[in-house]
Amino acid sequence: MRVLLTGGSGFVGGHVARALAAEGHELRLLIRSTSDTSFVDDLPFERTVGDLRQPDTLASACRGMEAVVHAAAVLRAVRHDDFMQANREGSGNLARAAAAASVGQFIYISSLAAQGPATDRVPEPPETMLHPVSVYGRSKAAGEQAVLEQRGRMQITILRPPLVYGPADSGLLAFFWLARRGLSVRLGDGSNLVDAIYGPDLADAVSALLRAELAKIARYHVSDAAGPYSWNELLASLEAISGKRLWIPSIAPGAFHSLARCAEWWATLTNTEPTLDRARVTEMRQAAWLCDSSSLSRDTGWLAATRLADGMSETMAWYQQHGWI
Repeated sequence: MRVLLTGGSGFVGGHVARALAAEGHELRLLIRSTSDTSFVDDLPFERTVGDLRQPDTLASACRGMEAVVHAAAVLRAVRHDDFMQANREGSGNLARAAAAASVGQFIYISSLAAQGPATDRVPEPPETMLHPVSVYGRSKAAGEQAVLEQRGRMQITILRPPLVYGPADSGLLAFFWLARRGLSVRLGDGSNLVDAIYGPDLADAVSALLRAELAKIARYHVSDAAGPYSWNELLASLEAISGKRLWIPSIAPGAFHSLARCAEWWATLTNTEPTLDRARVTEMRQAAWLCDSSSLSRDTGWLAATRLADGMSETMAWYQQHGWI
């Protein structure tokens, strides 16, 4: 299948590129002129330079494609508009271009943040009314709505992962870096619950969606089968793979917000992406981020292949091999 992939130079998109290439799909990657594609340069793919915020660059990118997988997103930012321009406007621009080019299938890798936390510490089905709690979550929810404006013109699948980790992930890098030095941090008492998915397993789910016969509009969660995990369980796993006993102070949520403000200030000063922002802290404070992947497994046969301990160990090894920690 001829597939256009956005975000292919990033963490999630890079793993999706690997999975699709392994399945024999003909890949076209939509990248910016400044994108670092070193994570996927060993793969066969066609490059097309464009920008999701510039609709006139997207028509040629979508031309001749049978499917579009939209993995690109702004994950951390200082300004509300930065989230919305990329995750809402950019997604809508791409969906309109794909529909105009008669693309048959559009997969939008959204986020559980778009749906919102589980209010009763019980997984909510993907059809639940969206109730995001952060500006990032609201921007991803808005992106879903922008894509769904093209319903009836192509098959649309919304895929919502929870916490994603794995090789080449910069989002959780700080936790692994600290663990190598015998330190980590705990938000409050560490009882907050999260589901998780290993990056390559998420990519395999995307491959499974491309193979499956799906409803005209489909929504799925994707996570491993062993979760949810408490913060304390995640820290215990991190301690085990670090090979040393960690000092893990508990930090009050207010202190995390202060750290996020400092990170945002520094990002503004240096014109970079913040390592932590208030949107992420708002999400971290929620009691439960839970998924139910049963409908995805039922419709595609996909099952997560990687246990948390193995995935975290492989992630740590990748960071060390590539000099990230």
